Amino acid sequence: MSARRKKNIITGYLFIAPAALGLLVFIFIPTILTFVMSFFDWKMVDTSTFIGWENYATAFNDPLFYNAIKVTLQYIIYHIPASLILAFLMALAIRSGIKRFSGFFRAVYVLPWITTPIIIAYIWNLLLDGTFGVINYIARGVGFDLQPVFNTMWWPMVSIALVNMWIFCGYHMMIFVAGLGNIPSVLYEAAKIDGASSFQRLMRITIPLMKPTFMFACITSLIGSFQVFDLAYGMYNGGPGDATRTYYFLLYTNAFKYFKMGYAAALSVLLFIVLMIATFIQYKFFSHDMVTDYAM
Repeated sequence: MSARRKKNIITGYLFIAPAALGLLVFIFIPTILTFVMSFFDWKMVDTSTFIGWENYATAFNDPLFYNAIKVTLQYIIYHIPASLILAFLMALAIRSGIKRFSGFFRAVYVLPWITTPIIIAYIWNLLLDGTFGVINYIARGVGFDLQPVFNTMWWPMVSIALVNMWIFCGYHMMIFVAGLGNIPSVLYEAAKIDGASSFQRLMRITIPLMKPTFMFACITSLIGSFQVFDLAYGMYNGGPGDATRTYYFLLYTNAFKYFKMGYAAALSVLLFIVLMIATFIQYKFFSHDMVTDYAM
């Protein structure tokens, strides 16, 4: 190996060293320590004791664990389909019809995503409060009282899903805009020559070629949905009752309220396993569909 090649290799390693060190310190080592910690009874203020699989057994026998899973799944059902569909429609509108001001609309749509979530949670809590909220105050002014709706048990989780949709629609829209931009325009021109309508071009060209983008959006949305915490904490503090006590909220309370770090670590490991399985299933599903479409 020449001296020049050795120098280039060393230079390359030096450039990637900060990122690699960050991954090692903030990702890989904490992940391994979390897995090890899940086998201990560690409360931060006392000595840790090895207890084996007891933390996992506690989780599977804890009613709050199953309630957190149920609440999180409800949020996923409310949030992901509506959010991705709306973001895709917004991307289609920007790509096809609103070209002159597309840069302005992209910036406006992305603004909520770059805003601190806990601040958004407090603002929307003031807007959606059943008694003193701004939205209900305006509704009363025109003859409607939304307090019965805002005080129902299902509304808090629906409102969190709607607010999170408002936050992340711009982010997903930008992903879909990038995906639409990668579709060769010659395919649409050929379809127009063949007499295909706009709907046929959407179903036969756009959606099949967007499946890799859909796969990325679905996987990242699912991971983010299992990690929802800021809005549940800032808007309702897990209430009313346990209606918004999501999985991350359960993990947070055990770790930083009850100082059950070992149990919280076990919950983190279980979440990691669930997300790995869900990601693998989605990958296989979309990969199979993409192979089938391209084969056709």
